[in-house]
Amino acid sequence: MTSTYKSTTHLSHPTPTTTSTIQSTTAHLSTTLTSHPQHGKWWMRTYGIGPRSLVKQLTHGRRRRTHGRRLGFRVGTFPVEEVRFGDASLLMVVCGPRVCLYGGRAGMTSDFHRKLAGRRAVVDDNDDNDDEGGDLMFGKKNNGGEDNDSKLEHVNPDRQISTGGHLATAACGRSDHRLVAVGTEGGTVRICDVNSRATLRSFSCSKAKGGGDRKSVRDVCWMRDGKRVVAGGDDGVVRVWNVKMDEVEVELVGHGDSVRCVTVVSYKDAGKGAKERDAEMTEAVVDSFQSEWSQLIVSGSYDHTIRVWDISNASEGEQCTSIMNHGDPVQALLVLPPINNAYSALQNKKSKTKYDNIPLLASAGGTTIKIWNPMTGACLGTYPTKHAKTITCMCLLDVMEEDDDNTSTPPQRKRQIITGGLDGLLRIHSATPQDIQAGSLPFLHGMQFSDPISALAISHDMSRIAIGFTTGIVMVHQRRQLPSETVAKKRRDPKPGTYSFFMRGAHEKSHDPDDYLLMPQKKQKLAEYDVLLRKFRYGDALDKVLETRQPQNVIAVIEELGKRRGLSLALSNRDEESLESILSFTIRFIDNPQYTPYLIGVAHLLCDIYGSVLGQSAIVDELFSKLKTKVTGECAVQKMLSRLLGQIDFVMASAEMQSLEDGR
Repeated sequence: MTSTYKSTTHLSHPTPTTTSTIQSTTAHLSTTLTSHPQHGKWWMRTYGIGPRSLVKQLTHGRRRRTHGRRLGFRVGTFPVEEVRFGDASLLMVVCGPRVCLYGGRAGMTSDFHRKLAGRRAVVDDNDDNDDEGGDLMFGKKNNGGEDNDSKLEHVNPDRQISTGGHLATAACGRSDHRLVAVGTEGGTVRICDVNSRATLRSFSCSKAKGGGDRKSVRDVCWMRDGKRVVAGGDDGVVRVWNVKMDEVEVELVGHGDSVRCVTVVSYKDAGKGAKERDAEMTEAVVDSFQSEWSQLIVSGSYDHTIRVWDISNASEGEQCTSIMNHGDPVQALLVLPPINNAYSALQNKKSKTKYDNIPLLASAGGTTIKIWNPMTGACLGTYPTKHAKTITCMCLLDVMEEDDDNTSTPPQRKRQIITGGLDGLLRIHSATPQDIQAGSLPFLHGMQFSDPISALAISHDMSRIAIGFTTGIVMVHQRRQLPSETVAKKRRDPKPGTYSFFMRGAHEKSHDPDDYLLMPQKKQKLAEYDVLLRKFRYGDALDKVLETRQPQNVIAVIEELGKRRGLSLALSNRDEESLESILSFTIRFIDNPQYTPYLIGVAHLLCDIYGSVLGQSAIVDELFSKLKTKVTGECAVQKMLSRLLGQIDFVMASAEMQSLEDGR
């Protein structure tokens, strides 16, 4: 077979670099980007992803089921290679020489479900002392992960699938959740039963079967029919195994380095006259006019390329339909399914784009994300991220949800790409067709972890997000329950004679539009000087308000004392210390036009009361002397201003008379 592709025996890197378990050194990046106000609040309230102080503030006072929850546990000492959700209740974790299964079918007792349901809110009461700069899952940023296990739950896996002593590198469950394909470092792909854990098939990439020399399998996925498994590994060959026939069906040769990720793009080709049909037809009606599913295999490699393979009708050597250059070693691939069917009824015609009816492909390599059209091989955009190290994994959030702050608006579509990297950063970008057509992936929210992220997964119903770390730790964030999903508990009638019986109906909402709603008025807390005024302790009230050093409050109390005819009583019977405070206040503000009318009366009363005791205290004598100087200076200024006003009036009158004479 003649081909321009590199031979599988001349790999650029015979031994691919494995993920190291280094600690993150980019904790300062957690605050370099500001989250979007609305979207960041939605992520913190819904999934509990964000700084703990903000999450606690947003979820304070809410019922436990109406905000997100989390569960962190250690799977083993090996790095978590991959996390996958089988269904909404099954979590598969690839770590070490086994695949751990948490949860399972509905109704089964599971330690995982019990711990997640019994876990307290995302932010506990003892989390007040955590660092607000970035939400570290376990402890402070600089603790080096020493106290990580102290904040982890001990969760036992419900089942474990063994790999025969080889380290497991990848796993993928079939659509019926009954079988799981497991790839190992020994170059084998095992087909196992989820319930019995028995190995039903074992495919080997040995030389006897036309493959390499037992090099690791790095990723596996199922075809749509559930009868074939796609696997790619370090030998640079993508193989399609037929589970029923127990043999390799196709070998796709072309990559010059290790294949790190494989995926299947499924789409439907519209039949004749599909363009003339109404774009807002329901999914069932549209499906009845469409042909069978078409499938493309996409593989990403360390040779910086992404290859699209069509194995349906192409002959050997012509399966590769597109070769796309990412520019960096490709670590992860993500399929963005078309939206024309699922959301056509809720989509505004003005917001539709040319990318609504075709599947798109997102690739991650280095610190950049690229969006591709897999059917044409065209690059739709290159988007650098704020990751400081390599992006290792991606997943897609695609939901329709109402806005909590404005329930009158229709449900809005959230289509966002979540990325994780070796720098411990979790970044969330908007990936709607409108954003892709505009040429941008806006940053919405982010979170900093203390350990490098190696795996990401989101359940099919978007209710749970699993994050795997190179330290063998897995963290699961569970979405809050929507108000429509919350089951209302049956309320018991209160017993007669109790406080609840007395207060029954006090919080019921009125359904009659003619009813008047009386809002309860909260009791206003009085200041200390107001309390003293109510007790007729006028002198103590004046001393207390002078301690506040707020002239508005002091003048208000003096005015109130004047109305009560208690100002003389408040100023009498004072010693040297208490007299000094009121004299100093009077001297400072008596020339202020706003306070002069009130303080003139205070000055007169002070002179009348304490004029006979002058000469007994040097401090009091000095204060009265300053008051006299201040009043004398102010009187001189007033006289000068009066003279100036008289001169101005004379000039104005003379000018007016002169204008009248000139007019005659």
